Amino acid sequence: MKKLIHFDGLPTHRPLARNSCCNPDFPCFRCAMIRVTSHRFAIFYKKFGRVPGPNDELFFDPSRPEPIRPSRSEIKNQIFAAAQAEGLNFFILLSYLGLSSAAVGEERPL
Repeated sequence: MKKLIHFDGLPTHRPLARNSCCNPDFPCFRCAMIRVTSHRFAIFYKKFGRVPGPNDELFFDPSRPEPIRPSRSEIKNQIFAAAQAEGLNFFILLSYLGLSSAAVGEERPL
């Protein structure tokens, strides 16, 4: 029997452990990405009524009935929304992900 996972809302902020790799005001990239991923999991579940599978897109075109990868600009918008909701630095995330340069074109795969 499948176990159902229910999200009442978006993930809540949880305090980091004292001996963590970062602090709540300035999380390391790894912790920031976990928060962004958790946020996108909740958005995915809200949209499609299930948790994403291993081949599903966490950044998806919200106008489509199935999780299809959106344009690069839409991915940036979704990262921005997640960063804003989680209190993270959007520009640092884009820099680490290689999406901050204006010279990076739409044709480059993510």
